[in-house]
Amino acid sequence: MMMSRSTPKEIFLRSASRIYCFADSLDLCAALLDAGARVIQLRNKTLDDDCFRRMAREMLGRTRRHEDAVLIINDRVDIALEIGADGVHVGQQDEDGERVIRRVPAEMIVGVSARHPELALAAQKRGATYVGAGSVAATSTKPDAEVIGLEGLSAVVAAVNVPVVAIGGISKRNIRQVYDTGVRYCAVISGINRTPDPVAAFQQLETILAPFPPGKQAKPA
Repeated sequence: MMMSRSTPKEIFLRSASRIYCFADSLDLCAALLDAGARVIQLRNKTLDDDCFRRMAREMLGRTRRHEDAVLIINDRVDIALEIGADGVHVGQQDEDGERVIRRVPAEMIVGVSARHPELALAAQKRGATYVGAGSVAATSTKPDAEVIGLEGLSAVVAAVNVPVVAIGGISKRNIRQVYDTGVRYCAVISGINRTPDPVAAFQQLETILAPFPPGKQAKPA
């Protein structure tokens, strides 16, 4: 008898992985999954709706080959719902987090960006699965992003009971210090995607954090 797949929230909360990855192509998504990545966000700001939808479907199909992996869609709640994605992430300038949470199935992961403790608490009260906090350090991905530093990140972690995903300027040089704040995942874009070998970069970051227990978690809803 085949066991049913765990819900996306259960997978996200219980994963042994500590790196939250990003992919803007099917090839990168597949390579990261094969290397052990278990949380992938589709983030592509340039594709039109049809191309984004097609890529999202293909990535979801590839992700579903792994029972312990999830695909989170950045911003595009409509497409995430249409294809049955595992989750969606919205920023502070995107669709209101509370309206997103009301729209999506209970088992779907909803991440909300929150730079400060007050914003993180508000997201938690609305039912967010996790909050994304940053920018931890200066980053070329968002050069104009506010930098909250380790102190600001620690304040967000202390303020909420849901998992925190740290993002912005995280690399092999500072990932240990970032993880020591109690975050559940470290989200890395440039430190993986813009390196000559993204798979090797991902594996190196996971290896750095492997000796340490997973950070703050929450019970599945």
